[in-house]
Amino acid sequence: MRLFLLITLFSLIAGCSSGDNKAENKVVAQINKYKMTMDDIKYEFKNSPYDEAALLKTENGRKQYLDNIIEKEVLLQEAQRQGIDREKDFMKSIENYWEQALFKALLERKSREIAGLIHVYDNEIEEYYKNSGEDTPLTKIKSELREIIRQKKETDAMNAWIDELKSKSYIKVDEKALESLAAQR
Repeated sequence: MRLFLLITLFSLIAGCSSGDNKAENKVVAQINKYKMTMDDIKYEFKNSPYDEAALLKTENGRKQYLDNIIEKEVLLQEAQRQGIDREKDFMKSIENYWEQALFKALLERKSREIAGLIHVYDNEIEEYYKNSGEDTPLTKIKSELREIIRQKKETDAMNAWIDELKSKSYIKVDEKALESLAAQR
């Protein structure tokens, strides 16, 4: 039965086009009440770590990989059955992860936006070179200086954007509460 499931799974993955929605939603495996679809499996394969991606090249590797996916699902279901997903510490760790991921995505997006707007001109490089006291000829370090200036401009633009956001926000600090926090340490 397991071999039949694996053969079916991999033949469907190989034969499906990305536009075939019925195939994407086809149930490949069921673990208790959870129905793992072709789309779920493709997502797992696509997001597999590099060292695990090599497993997908052999039949035994694919079997092992699918078994790992099933094992992960069984463990996740057990964690949910035990209520771990509703515990305060767990919820806080998810909240922290979510905040960090959201923070990272925002800063990366803004950084790309700023990078597209920043220009470094030759006169800026020459001015920086004159003020640096550098002995190396400008022609040899011009690209390095251009990058230094670009990074400084990007950092300044990012800081200005953050300051602007803060200035538009309502922020109130309770200094007494802050002092009592310091006293507790």
